[in-house]
Amino acid sequence: MSQVQLKNIKKVYGSHVALKDINLSIDSGAFFTLLGPSGCGKTTLLRAIAGFHQQDAGDILVDGQSIIHLGANQRNVGMVFQDYAVFPHLSVFDNVAFGLTQQKVPAADIGQRVREMLATVQLDEHAQRMPHQLSGGQQQRVGLARALVTRPKVLLMDEPLSNLDAKLRVDLRRDIRVLQQSFGITTVYVTHDQEEALSISDRVCVMHDGVVQQVGTPWDVYNRPANRFVASFVGSNNFMPLARDAAGAAMLLGQATAVPQAVQGKLNSRCVAAIRRECVRVNQATAEPGLLASGVLRQAMFTGRELQLTIDIAGHGLIEALATPTAAMMALQTGQTVDLAMQASDILYFSEGTTGALLQ
Repeated sequence: MSQVQLKNIKKVYGSHVALKDINLSIDSGAFFTLLGPSGCGKTTLLRAIAGFHQQDAGDILVDGQSIIHLGANQRNVGMVFQDYAVFPHLSVFDNVAFGLTQQKVPAADIGQRVREMLATVQLDEHAQRMPHQLSGGQQQRVGLARALVTRPKVLLMDEPLSNLDAKLRVDLRRDIRVLQQSFGITTVYVTHDQEEALSISDRVCVMHDGVVQQVGTPWDVYNRPANRFVASFVGSNNFMPLARDAAGAAMLLGQATAVPQAVQGKLNSRCVAAIRRECVRVNQATAEPGLLASGVLRQAMFTGRELQLTIDIAGHGLIEALATPTAAMMALQTGQTVDLAMQASDILYFSEGTTGALLQ
């Protein structure tokens, strides 16, 4: 297990600053995920750690030792790519053995280590098959085995599941997590899929426009987003503009709202409130005082495990809610008036701007 530290990493492409003074500390043995939209800098950062390109400023340390002067083949990191990157002319066995061969490991040791690794990723019966004879999931297992068999200090994974179908993604991400924990290997994982990041990570780093927006446990990132961007990207929030009544009290959806004491003095007309879709209760009472409203159901979408509802609040726009698809919920019809209830403790407040900070 190895600790990874990134200090003041900067990367510029022409006039575009891809990475802006990135500072991160990744604990030994942790599963650390870089999460963000396309173009946020997460893959650029991963490739800098791998040594595939040189950052313009800053340092990368593994176990306290700088590796920026080392080439990609000298950094003792394993890499799993998005597009499998298996060699089409080599068998499964030879693909997995490739890195060991390059390291000039004795043939007897290569054979033993490859067989053990293929058994670990459940491909031991496919050792002599060619890549075109494998499914996408099996090819990605080959890539994972090839990265792990060399016993790297750090495992890097660049959106390894994005080319797989939904069911296989869920299965393989579970397997990746089990393997990572069994090997105890420090892992840096890149994805734009928030559910994937939340389900398998010890720590999540949300990035936007080359800047780290928040680092925390999956629970913290989801439930206590550091700013409005994180709140909008991780999960799905309803954002509601704030207003003031004649007495100066905060108002949401046209009614006075109880705001936490610590937040009251920080609010202005450019701040927004946010509540997650699953915290909006439709035709249900709340356990504590909060915000009540009525609206017209505009859309209901059944997804299997939940019902996604869109409600039009007259004069205040659309609010989205997630509901358990009970018989009563499934009987709702578009155009029907429904009642909404939101607990005050579920409402978060953010300062102005796309990356306005959480007020607390």
